[in-house]
Amino acid sequence: MTLQHLPPWCGDFSKSSPMFEPLSPLMAHFSRFSEWPELGDFQAFLDAWPRPIHTLTGKRLSIAEQAGKPLSFEEHYAPRIYTTGEIQTRRENWHDFFQYLTWFMFPETKAQINAIHIPHARARIASGQSLGRRTSIENALSLFDEGGALLVSSDEALLDRVKNFQWKTLFWEERALLAEHFECITFGHAMYEKGLVPYVGMTANTLILHCPESFHSQSWVDKWRWLDKQLAAIFALGEVLQKPKDLHPFPILGMPGWDLANSSEAYYDNHHYFRPGRGGSR
Repeated sequence: MTLQHLPPWCGDFSKSSPMFEPLSPLMAHFSRFSEWPELGDFQAFLDAWPRPIHTLTGKRLSIAEQAGKPLSFEEHYAPRIYTTGEIQTRRENWHDFFQYLTWFMFPETKAQINAIHIPHARARIASGQSLGRRTSIENALSLFDEGGALLVSSDEALLDRVKNFQWKTLFWEERALLAEHFECITFGHAMYEKGLVPYVGMTANTLILHCPESFHSQSWVDKWRWLDKQLAAIFALGEVLQKPKDLHPFPILGMPGWDLANSSEAYYDNHHYFRPGRGGSR
């Protein structure tokens, strides 16, 4: 997807799909803009946020305009966040806008992901390897950070449907249960960007979390905090996500209402999208 395929700024974009509902506490502010917010508007909202956001080095997150070609390790995107707290942001850019928003939702997790990248990148440079040749764990983290989602449910049986790639049973036959006891919460900023112009084939790289029943009735801000604590602990431990295949593929438009066409049972007979799993089964 290229930028010319994306819509112009629209403050009400979050009303176009349930996919954007987790952003609602933030869009209460940004939906008032009739034109693209300036970088200064991003910084002002960040400064006013009641819970300051920091990197693991203790640097407070701030907005910096996209720089030119980096001349040193510290000037690259992730190291610059880690060492200075500055997140390079392009003007009038949906990708960077969603990246910015996800720091409010998952500050501890984003800081953990950022910090994990740093020693791997340093090691590549020290050994003379290309900065772009990422390790397996970095690839997994990038896939999740860009195109990830969280599958959260108080019903273990629904989570088992996901693990076993039983898509039609999950999305159609158990639709009522899904509405009450299952949530797909997008994490990746690139996945939010794709949601502006959704297409059949959109697949999220997901982590699966079991939650208490009370989670589903909480406010979005409380959900953010609970999820952020869970994820930050997972990434700090470093055992769950080691390689891309540790992420579970999820046909995200199967979620009821996320595609207007999925109100028909036949929608879920598209086996090119709702695939049976790696190697035919799992």
